[in-house]
Amino acid sequence: MTLNMKHGERMKPNYKELLLANTKILILGSYYPPKAKRKLGYLKQYLISVGFTNTNLVEDFEFPAKNSRLGDDEKVVLNSYSKMESSDILIFLFVKEGNSPGPIMELQNCIDNNFYGKKKKTLILMEQSFRKKQGKSKIVQGTLKLMGDDKIIFLEFKDDEIPFDLVKTQIYAIIFNPP
Repeated sequence: MTLNMKHGERMKPNYKELLLANTKILILGSYYPPKAKRKLGYLKQYLISVGFTNTNLVEDFEFPAKNSRLGDDEKVVLNSYSKMESSDILIFLFVKEGNSPGPIMELQNCIDNNFYGKKKKTLILMEQSFRKKQGKSKIVQGTLKLMGDDKIIFLEFKDDEIPFDLVKTQIYAIIFNPP
């Protein structure tokens, strides 16, 4: 790579790239079965590829060993609570294959804690079949009712067709046009 710069000239930082790279995005969703977890990974990889290099799943963070008596699901949920607080943007991804109660518990915790001050910086993505399958349960109905206002970005989409570009557009709006 050749830089065409005069002697003593400084490179100007690309502030947009710096802002994207420094925005902490946390993706929450079911890890079980493996197909559900792969969809979380696809979203993470896409966001990283378009410049959001500080995008993580909860499992990307090490869980403190002092609570080693907890089961794997409990560890992930507990870890997610602390990571929600320190993230800039939260993305909940509910997919038809997901059969773990963790993501609903995480969303409920988020609501109970006023979204850690990130209500307008939270995206909820839901496959249509998830809503049909899980939407009848009391906890899902209650959670959807609690978040049913215009401050939350809620996107329902066709199964297996995560709207990557729309997610990117929504994140740009959060970062560059804050409420």
